[in-house]
Amino acid sequence: MAIPSRVFGSGLSQLSTISICGDGGTALTAAGTTAGDALQIVAVYNDVTTTGASAGVKLPQTEAGETVYITNGGANPLTVYPYNTNSTINGTTSSEVLPNGVSLYMATSNTTWLSMQGYKQLPKKRYGSFYDTATQTAASADTAYAVVFDTTVASYGVSVGSPTSRIVVEDTGVYDFQFSAQCDKTSGGDSFIYFWPRINGVDVPYSASFFRLKGNDAELVPSWNFMLPMTAGQYFELMWSTSDISTQLLAATAVSIWPGIPSVILTVNEVSL
Repeated sequence: MAIPSRVFGSGLSQLSTISICGDGGTALTAAGTTAGDALQIVAVYNDVTTTGASAGVKLPQTEAGETVYITNGGANPLTVYPYNTNSTINGTTSSEVLPNGVSLYMATSNTTWLSMQGYKQLPKKRYGSFYDTATQTAASADTAYAVVFDTTVASYGVSVGSPTSRIVVEDTGVYDFQFSAQCDKTSGGDSFIYFWPRINGVDVPYSASFFRLKGNDAELVPSWNFMLPMTAGQYFELMWSTSDISTQLLAATAVSIWPGIPSVILTVNEVSL
């Protein structure tokens, strides 16, 4: 005897029919930005694609014992709403399925849903490694300059933009920017060097640090990191300034003993899912 794919007419309405097997919605596209205009889900398994930020879907009318699976095949988070304002998801008015994620929704009563989220496969985090092969100088003292990069070692979702001081991220997340610079003083007395980050041309508050190069032919390699939230399409810049134009970010070519010395090295790692 064939097994039926669903039992019709059960529950509170046709939207809350109970599936036995084969009840799937594929190639669905999320729509709307509120519970009122979100795409209505009518199947147990739903393969949804997001086309923009905040696009959503709405669960069937809530009935204890219901189970709904939702996968997000898009590049943006998918917002999931309960059927009406009398229902909640994890005690709130909506939930979220991350890109490449899958979420199981279980109705524990006629007004409450609980969700459990995982991934179809673990997401690949973004990264980048860059350096510059030229000496970088300051034309004027106490002036902000953006560090530039001319070489990409490896990258995924993080790239050098235009101008080449811009490090662009393609995905929203939290990123760890780590740098080291070969600082060199060619003449004169002591000088100060400052480094700090900018995001989309705006200085990050309370992010600068400085150190002193003492005397002629002094060298130092500062190295530290910034952990910063970034939005898709934003760019990071490493800024520097010096109190004396005899201070530079030095690059040197390879010799028989050691490889070349880049003026600046920058690595970027996404630390959020």
